[in-house]
Order: sequence, then C-alpha cells, then structure tokens
Amino acid sequence: MPWCNQLIYALPLLFSDYFSGIVHSFPIVAEGSNMMKMTQSSSSISSTTSSPIIIGYASNPNSGKVERAIQDGASVIIWSFVHFEIVDTTSSLGGRIRTSLDLDAIQKIRNSRNKEVIHLAAFGGWNGPHPPSGLTGSQWVDVFDEFNTIEAGATTNDDNDERRSQLFDGIDWDYEGHDDITSSTSQFSIETLDIVVDFSIEAKSRGYIVSMAPAESYLDSTINEGSIDGEFSLALNLPPRAWTTSSSATNEDRTIINNAKFRHAGRQCYAYILAKAGIDTFDFISIQLYEAYSPFAHDIHRRHIDQTLALMKRIHSFVTGYTVTGLPPLVVASSTSSLSQEDTTSQFVVQIPLEKLVIGIANYWVDGMKFCKVDPKAIRLAYEQTLVEYNGRGFLGVMFWTVEEEGGSDAELLDTNDDDDDDTEKRLTLLLNREFKTIGSLTSEL
Repeated sequence: MPWCNQLIYALPLLFSDYFSGIVHSFPIVAEGSNMMKMTQSSSSISSTTSSPIIIGYASNPNSGKVERAIQDGASVIIWSFVHFEIVDTTSSLGGRIRTSLDLDAIQKIRNSRNKEVIHLAAFGGWNGPHPPSGLTGSQWVDVFDEFNTIEAGATTNDDNDERRSQLFDGIDWDYEGHDDITSSTSQFSIETLDIVVDFSIEAKSRGYIVSMAPAESYLDSTINEGSIDGEFSLALNLPPRAWTTSSSATNEDRTIINNAKFRHAGRQCYAYILAKAGIDTFDFISIQLYEAYSPFAHDIHRRHIDQTLALMKRIHSFVTGYTVTGLPPLVVASSTSSLSQEDTTSQFVVQIPLEKLVIGIANYWVDGMKFCKVDPKAIRLAYEQTLVEYNGRGFLGVMFWTVEEEGGSDAELLDTNDDDDDDTEKRLTLLLNREFKTIGSLTSEL
C-alpha cells in the first residue's frame, strides 16, 4: 500500500511538558556503521542518539546470525526462553531455571564481540509454561541469581573485562497463551501475575534490567474507552476484538476469524502488572504489533490505514494514557510512603512514556494478513513525527522477532560488505539501521 510521503511536521507540539527529562544510565553512542553502544552504570536503558535502539529476540547462539544482527545495529539481544521449575532436592532454594539455550555459546558471544550489547533472558513464549506455584516472585529472583552466576558459568578470563560477572543483564516477560484454548495456560491466574510483579520489583532493586513484551491485545491502547474492550480479563482465549466486536469490524472480518477458528487474544491482562508494579519498575515495554490478528493488523490489512498513521495512533494513546477497568483490588506502593496500601479502585490509567516505549514488529516470516509486516520506512517516519510532536523526544526503540529469520540460511557473510550480501533485503536490522541513519538531519533542526 502507498505510504504517506509528506508527513506534516508543522503540527502543534503536544504534551511538551509531559516528560520531566528522565535521565537514564545506559547512554548509547554511535559506533561503526551507526551501531548503538550501551555502557552500564545501573539498571536502565536509554537512547542518547538521534535514533531508536534496535532489540532482537534470538534462540540460537551458534548460527552466526546474532553476531551479524549486532553488526547490523542491534544493541539489545533477548534470549528465548527460560522457565521456572520447582525442584525438591537439586537446589536449596526449592526451584531452578530450566532452558534449552546454549549458555556457553551465549557467553562466547558476550566475551568476543561488542561487549556493550545488552543481553536479557526471556521468560514465557507461546505455548510456554507459566510460573509454577510454590515460590514467590522475590524467591524466584534468588533462583535466577544462582542460575545466572553459577549454572550459567557467567565468568570471564579477560582481566580487562569490567562488565558484570553475570551472563544476563536482566529479564524480559513474554508470557502468552496456548494453541489449545482449553489448556490451563490459555488464561492467566492472579498468582502468575503477582509472581511477575514481585519478581520485577525485586530484580529491579538488585540492579537487573526488567522489560516486558505484551501482545497488543494484552495491552491494547486503541480501544473505545468505556467499552468492554477496556475491561481487564485473565482470559487468553478470546476472539480478536478488532476483527469481531469493534465498531470497524465487518462481516467479512468475522468470517475470516471464524474460518480460522482463532480464539487466542487477551484483553488488557498486562495492565494488572503495570498497575501493581508501577511503570518505573520497567526499563522498557515492547508492544507486539505482530500478534496474530492484532488490532494493528486489522488497521493495516482490513481498514487500509497508512502504517505510519497507525503507529502514531498507538504512540499517542500510550503517551496520553487510556483507562482499563475491572481490575481486582491491588496492594500498591504508596507514593508518599515506603509502606504499601490497599487500592480498592477497579480502574487504572495505562500510560507509557516515550522513554520506555518500544514498537514490536516481525521480520520476513510474516504472511501479511494474520501477521502484519511493517515497513522500516514507516518506523522511521513515525519516529520523526514523534520527535516533532513531542519536542524532540522519540520513542525508545523497535523490537523484532526473530534474529533466526534474519537473511537467508547462510550466516557466513558476517564479515563481508553489506552491499554484496544476497540476503540484504531480508535483514530487518540492517534495513532499520539504514533508515535510522537519515533521522539526524531532522533532529538537528528541532
């Protein structure tokens, strides 16, 4: 579909006083071919360059594609997946972290290439297990600490390496549903969400980076306020509302969903985590616009809305905030005391500042209907528009799934000239980085 090639940069500068100039402690500077570099001093992430950071999920550290994605411009790698597991005898802590990731290979990547890149461990995944009962979130942090420093072998022989001794710099929450809509993990429990909340707060206090990546329906900012679409639910087996019950849904949309027998959407479930843990607990939040039959996919494929405009709609909604209703009573931290207080209100305003907002997209595995493909140019145009409308502030970055789908099957071109690679047009990281290089000319004028 055609793109808006002439975005109006003369729009009023909205919400210019909304942000208070938050200072984060992972300054990022350009390196090499627009590579973004992070230097650690505590657990926060920010971009001090004129372009977004690039975040990629990965699972295979032996393919060569992670190294190439870093070379192409990725500055955060999120490794998928790790899981909680209750044990009786193998750990004095009562639990352990289970994973099929090659931890030694991940450590080699950390020690050999771009040590400033941030590496996180992701919990969850589609069809993945939810946390078992038996330990609190805070207790699971103890388990993760042990895994991250002992079992993961997170040490280095490099005397000049002053990085932290742990393998992962933090964690990412990616809990989702299940193919089987009758499965126990086709819904959340309050206990699961509380484990996420308690773990996040404790992990943040210990210096870990904490992020989460809700599917768009799990934190949907494009709903009509006051409708059922803004009501909190634990269910993860709902029909996608944009395609079925929204005011813009058509009979043809509903037929598409009925024929696909698709019931895997959620409804504002991650709002509970934000309400209870607080936005300051999270370094960034990646909204999965590539969720199957997402509201974003409906806007693009069925309503034929320009991608940049659809992105801006979501950016505006998260910055200004939208209301989620039907939340259970929460025990939240008091803003005036170190003590906790009971919050008996049933609604919460979801608000994500630009400095924490990440746009989640997919690379070239998407089909262009069930899953939406986003043009890197649209991301760049949305970032430029955000800079104009928010007084020189852009959203933090863009996340993509997945590094394993970058380029072709041959990753031996790591050290060759980019322009000579046959798979250049299938390397989303590289294409994003090329688009972002053109942003500087605009920021110099603001």
